[in-house]
Amino acid sequence: MYIFMTTDKPLQQCTFTIDEWMRDDVVTLPASVTVSEAIETMLDKKTNGIVIVDGEGHVGGILSSWDIIKHIVPDYLEEDGHLALFESADTFCNRVEEVKNDTIDQFMTKDVQTIKQHGSLMKAVTMLSKFHIRQLPVVDDTGKLVGYLNRTDIKRAVGKVLGIGSYLQ
Repeated sequence: MYIFMTTDKPLQQCTFTIDEWMRDDVVTLPASVTVSEAIETMLDKKTNGIVIVDGEGHVGGILSSWDIIKHIVPDYLEEDGHLALFESADTFCNRVEEVKNDTIDQFMTKDVQTIKQHGSLMKAVTMLSKFHIRQLPVVDDTGKLVGYLNRTDIKRAVGKVLGIGSYLQ
């Protein structure tokens, strides 16, 4: 438990836990889906991150828009980025067509940080900062996915501490 004082309010107790701020409407997919299916889901759900789960709901990876972008860039451009200046205008479209049926297990982030649902929000913030990640799957004691915490959720918690805006949405 933490006690804090804001400039215009008396002392208050502040005991934020992850399960208070996590979202339980997590967008998930199996690792066997294609780039096309993943993009369709991301666009439909208006998200840049999807948690990849196995048949039992355990986290197997994260797929972010960044993972897809990196997958679209051909290896020769990763190694020598200035060559992109000399690529034709249709290279992007051609490359998307080439990878659209690739399964996401080929390039998703597999080494995923997770956090237990009853932990402190400060631990989550520390992990997001330390590992330079934008989202954190929340798991129960058996490792099963129960929620998701991202930068927007942290921002809402900061808003509550500061008494700013409608932080509960």
